[in-house]
Amino acid sequence: MQKCHHCQNSFPLDALQKCADEGKEIYFCCNGCKSVYFLLKESQIQNFYNKLKSHKLTPPKEHKHSSFEYYDQQSFQERYTKKQDLFQKISFLIHHIHCSACIWLNETMLYKLKGVVEVNINYTNHQATIIWDPKEIKLSKIIQAIYQLGYEISVGEQIEENKKREEERFFTKLIVAIFCTMNIMWIAVAQYGGYFQGIEKEYSLLLNLASLILCTPVLLFSGSVFYVSAWRGLRIKRVSMDLLVFSGSLMTYCYSIYATCIGKETYFESVSMILTFILLGKFLENKSKEKADEALQSLSSSIYQALRTYPHQEMLSPQEVKIGTMLEVFAGEKIIIDGILQTQEAFVDESSLSGESTPIHKGKGEMLLSGSINLSKNLIYKTNQTFEKSTLNTLIELVKKAQDSKPQIQKIANAISSYFSQTILCIAFFTFIFYLILHTPFDRALSIAVSVIIIACPCALALATPIANIVGLNKAYCEGIVFKKGSFLETLAKIDCICFDKTGTLTLGKPKITKEIKFAPYDPALLSAFLKKNIHPIAEGILQTLPQSNQNDEITDFSYFHSQGVKAKHNQDLLLGGQIDFLQKNGVKIPPLELEQGSIFAFAINQELQSIFFLQDSIKPNAKTLISSLSNLGIEIFLLSGDQESEVRRVSQELGIANFFFRHTPQQKAEVIQALQAQNKKIAMIGDGINDALALKVSQIGISIANKSDLAIENSDIILLQDQMLGVLKAFLIAQKTYTTIKENILFSLIYNATTIPLAVLGYISPIFAALSMSLSSLCVIFNSLRIKKFFPSVSSKRPKK
Repeated sequence: MQKCHHCQNSFPLDALQKCADEGKEIYFCCNGCKSVYFLLKESQIQNFYNKLKSHKLTPPKEHKHSSFEYYDQQSFQERYTKKQDLFQKISFLIHHIHCSACIWLNETMLYKLKGVVEVNINYTNHQATIIWDPKEIKLSKIIQAIYQLGYEISVGEQIEENKKREEERFFTKLIVAIFCTMNIMWIAVAQYGGYFQGIEKEYSLLLNLASLILCTPVLLFSGSVFYVSAWRGLRIKRVSMDLLVFSGSLMTYCYSIYATCIGKETYFESVSMILTFILLGKFLENKSKEKADEALQSLSSSIYQALRTYPHQEMLSPQEVKIGTMLEVFAGEKIIIDGILQTQEAFVDESSLSGESTPIHKGKGEMLLSGSINLSKNLIYKTNQTFEKSTLNTLIELVKKAQDSKPQIQKIANAISSYFSQTILCIAFFTFIFYLILHTPFDRALSIAVSVIIIACPCALALATPIANIVGLNKAYCEGIVFKKGSFLETLAKIDCICFDKTGTLTLGKPKITKEIKFAPYDPALLSAFLKKNIHPIAEGILQTLPQSNQNDEITDFSYFHSQGVKAKHNQDLLLGGQIDFLQKNGVKIPPLELEQGSIFAFAINQELQSIFFLQDSIKPNAKTLISSLSNLGIEIFLLSGDQESEVRRVSQELGIANFFFRHTPQQKAEVIQALQAQNKKIAMIGDGINDALALKVSQIGISIANKSDLAIENSDIILLQDQMLGVLKAFLIAQKTYTTIKENILFSLIYNATTIPLAVLGYISPIFAALSMSLSSLCVIFNSLRIKKFFPSVSSKRPKK
């Protein structure tokens, strides 16, 4: 037998191709291996074979060059690739990766291709993310390079299909394990009956052989879930929980074969039951994970594969729909891409986005959000976003990213878990040696050591954080709250200080005029044209009382000064508007006035005061309840506003906020937060406007409202899908409940191991009960986490103890 010089598999000498390389004879099993070998030599990366060591590869399959052109088709790229600045990005699964050398080879070869910007291959799931310059290289060339190395890929729906196949394989292994275990138990009953009533050696040996035959597929087929994972862990020098399971089972299996040969008691039923219990526990665990993740699954499954164009009734995939496409949505169907309603009216249900189930009336020209359901008759609308940037897909991507991120407490638990497995193997080994020194029978010492290994598997500890985190994120989404990262749940739970913006956050952001003092006659149409250049709520409040103007184009040189005022020109006239101090700084004389409560907007032309408007903004419903409830939770409240003192003081007094700052610029708001952080306070900032973006960014947690400023949303960590104040309270309570549940799970896991490991060392727990106990501990953690789904975040909730 001779090894192929590339894939390292052994073949009969006459089945190999012989070649010469620098005077040496080398052999290849196929043309694919031969071409890869010389490709690596040409690229000067033959040290791949040193990294490969004893690992074997799958010989590359031959593919027609034309088959790779599929990856360059526009329909494929629109569906599976995304733009990233000037480049393109794609994610897919690479098959036949055996070790870290395979990852190194793929990354090295792809980086050598001109135009490939970035390559990342995940060792755990073998998913590759590649960024490339389409002007320099085609995607087909990148895919072809991977196939030439002997690997294959799957993308999009193929990944889901592979996942389903994996689930089917796991279920098959579980069924085989259950079938064999049930039959082994009948044999065990006969053996125990013979043990007490007497049984001839020939029949005992026959029963043991039957148990061996039934136990072997459980260990080698059903148990492959564990030893494949354990072997992968060992290759990267990591002792995993799967190694504990398999090593314990294998030791018991090998001893039972030995016991069969010398006529002693066997433990084949223990091996089979241990693996079956743990497989059953993993099956229930996977189902529970799916249940925990049902909100995201519901979102993803709501994306139809084809959308209906109007009037041609052509069916297109969401990725193929372009901006400006007319779509028809039947009654009861979901809107998948954002757009503008073209029919006269529609009633939609936006509960999947905001949690608010009340039907919402939409008139012609109004915005339809993807994810909402058409409740009445068929409607027609024009898309104003691509599928990738629509609300529904954006939410799905945010929730996915949030679930991928790890809280700090999970990193601690994972670190404990990784060292824990190594510690347990040492404890089991020394326990085994200790009992042998005490002249305990070999089978008894082995049984105790196996019990220690199995009962101590840190499954519960490993599951303590991720399950609770996923349930908490999905619970928050169901309440209309989106966390951009899962780690923000933990951060929010630790917040002890909240800073609120005023206008549009605690107030409705729709101030109304309470009084006007005129100092000179002016053209209302001119003031209307001036204010239309400004998006501030005060400008909008005054505009409601002014006539429409056709002088908009005559307003030039418009400038906005944060928290102060605005300036512009009309022909040769200088227009000024804003706070009194701002006008005074610009040379406007202000007569003595009695300032009333509320906001003030003064208007001047050519440094002559024309009028002063007094406005008041209404406080949002439930804002007072929110402030009271947060104070009861022990959270300190601050109000940061760019408005003047009288209005900020009025709102603070009405809401019961003791700490407030007025006439603050965006920079000054950020400085207040940084000063509080210097006092070791953990700050959450809640705002909705452009002037809050900096404060949102510098705080530990930034919270904004989805239908407000895009810049504020971009700089925030948590997005409220509803413009309701109690959403803030719900976010806090869900975060605290999730964090408390995580700590409960970790504490339970530690207490479980601290209690059961000594009992196992003392010999009070058999391997079968150890396996059952280990599975039950994992399920306890899962079911405790699922309780978050039933949690109702009410205003009367008390802050959990830290």
